[in-house]
Amino acid sequence: MLKILLAVKESLEEARKVLDGHDVDLSAGEKTVEAMLSGNHYDLVILEDGVDTIPKIKALDPRTEVIFITDRGLDEVQAIGEGASECLRLPLDAGRLKASVEKVSDMVELRKETARLEKKLYEKYTFGGIVGKNPQMLDIFGFLRRVAPYFKTVTVFGETGTGKEEIAKVLHSISPVADRPFIVCNCGGLVENLIESELFGHRKGSFTGAIADKAGIFEAAGDGTVLLDEIGELPLGFQPHLLRVLQNGDFRRLGSNTPLKARCRVIAATSRDLKKDITLGRFREDLYFRLTPLKITVPPLRERKDDIPYLSRFLLERACERTGKKVYGFSRPAQRALMAHNWPGNVRELDNVIEQVVILARESFVRFEDLPPHIRDAGGAREFDSLPDNLDEAIRTHLEKVLQKYAGNRTSAARALGITRRSLLRRMDKYGLR
Repeated sequence: MLKILLAVKESLEEARKVLDGHDVDLSAGEKTVEAMLSGNHYDLVILEDGVDTIPKIKALDPRTEVIFITDRGLDEVQAIGEGASECLRLPLDAGRLKASVEKVSDMVELRKETARLEKKLYEKYTFGGIVGKNPQMLDIFGFLRRVAPYFKTVTVFGETGTGKEEIAKVLHSISPVADRPFIVCNCGGLVENLIESELFGHRKGSFTGAIADKAGIFEAAGDGTVLLDEIGELPLGFQPHLLRVLQNGDFRRLGSNTPLKARCRVIAATSRDLKKDITLGRFREDLYFRLTPLKITVPPLRERKDDIPYLSRFLLERACERTGKKVYGFSRPAQRALMAHNWPGNVRELDNVIEQVVILARESFVRFEDLPPHIRDAGGAREFDSLPDNLDEAIRTHLEKVLQKYAGNRTSAARALGITRRSLLRRMDKYGLR
């Protein structure tokens, strides 16, 4: 059922008759249109005069369509420029109003059906905390399903910010040990002389500061999963200790002679080229082969740009949950700019950008202008460079292009523009297009 707000005067009583059967709220000055829209969503606003109200309506909810009623030609042109779906002239023709409302109603239903299909597609391409429809990502999803029940050691390769930790979390979540601990160890952040204590634990008094017994990561994980993030940063001198754990599960707490057994699964992750590190003497070849019986390579975002619409929606919803703001989506120009950027920081950079624009966005949709300058300045922004800033110039340019498209046929051009031939002739006269 179409939800409509009538911001019209009593003279438009016939409008109410036309709208019989729809949910209608009235505003005749005692409550402003903006106040009513701020707490509700309306599919349609029928507005008499007050052309300056249209951009305010669109700012509150870009999904709301506006039918503008006036007896002034100048207001009619401005209303279309401000985003009105249609303009009707006074005295009001009930037949035209009904046709206009039915047209908006069809548009709203189509938009809802499109949103439903988009949501279905979005859910189809969401796997745990990972989003992707790119063939490379779908192959990764299939690989994760196949190895999850059986793996003991997996290594995830990929550039910084591609989502290697998310891959590890999903792999753990669909494994038989999903209810056991998942512990992350950032190898690049470990102090070298404390690595053994962090991974294997220590006994009280085994070194200065060891004031109590402590279990290491491998012991604390039990039957769960350990993620060794940035495994390439592990010092060469400690790598044989890790190799021994991976080979037979044996380790000891620092300062203890009691052997312990590692029962956990191990996922390693790295943004480094470990084969190159082997040739440079920075990484042990035997440890490499022990870590990589199963390998996953996550592609950078620039190689799977077809995932950006789904990723951006996923990250937008997550950012809205974190911030408590309601932002429903991205304008088409904003979407094109996101697709054009190369994303050197990959998914992490996209996540940061979306959280920033959600916090700063003044409207319920992210506009092109809300994006950071380096995103606007990317390739996707170039198509906007030639757009005129002046509204009259923009209308004139658009009319000229439509007339050219239809080889000067005014009837066809008017039909394409959704206006009458007489209205087109008036606009051509105004903008000197004869």
